[in-house]
Amino acid sequence: MTPTRMNRYLAACTGNTRKAMTLYRKNLQLSQEIFTVVSCFEVALRNAIDRHFSTNLGADWLRNGAKAGGIFDNGYCRLTARNINDAVLDLNP
Repeated sequence: MTPTRMNRYLAACTGNTRKAMTLYRKNLQLSQEIFTVVSCFEVALRNAIDRHFSTNLGADWLRNGAKAGGIFDNGYCRLTARNINDAVLDLNP
């Protein structure tokens, strides 16, 4: 652990090293709890996005969206389209 990172906890505990370490451990525990919630939310969100676009654009919406004329064929989504196309190529060599 770097001094810069630990200094935040020491400042919060007015220099008390023991309390700072306890606070650090509590922060780790909280981070683990939040990570689980965020991970579950991410899966639910991705599933909802897929359901929405599958219903409106068809089952191959992601692959088709990265092709010319697709929903990702614009200046803002060039990197997204490239990443999708690269992933499709990796899955289907």
